[in-house]
Amino acid sequence: MNSSPGLVIVAVLVALAIVAVRRRSNHRRDAQLAAQWDTLQRQRATGTGHLLHVTQVYQRARRGSKAVITWCDTGLQQDAWFWNWHVPPGAYLLVSASSGYGPHSHNPHVLYVHPSQVQTWVPAQAAQQRTPAPQ
Repeated sequence: MNSSPGLVIVAVLVALAIVAVRRRSNHRRDAQLAAQWDTLQRQRATGTGHLLHVTQVYQRARRGSKAVITWCDTGLQQDAWFWNWHVPPGAYLLVSASSGYGPHSHNPHVLYVHPSQVQTWVPAQAAQQRTPAPQ
């Protein structure tokens, strides 16, 4: 079965068009993620919240998520309960929440986060697209 040269050329052109569209889409997505990260950092600079990273989500319940978070300023880890939200693993959140006693785990230092205490958040991919700091 022989393919005509015209058919091969059309197939190559279609493949190149698909690659170009994907590349443009990826650049647009990366720019949006970088902008989200920059916005989060500007809000953080106002001093109205604390930045945390959702290191691991270890339980999704009807009423929320249990997770391990890492405080970005100190590197300390802590258990957290996110009320009424299945928080995405790897997300970065700017919060104004407080710690309390966790009756199920008998942990005296569980961070309780209500949706109203989340000022902003970005997916994990946004941190990967962040703009490098000027030197």
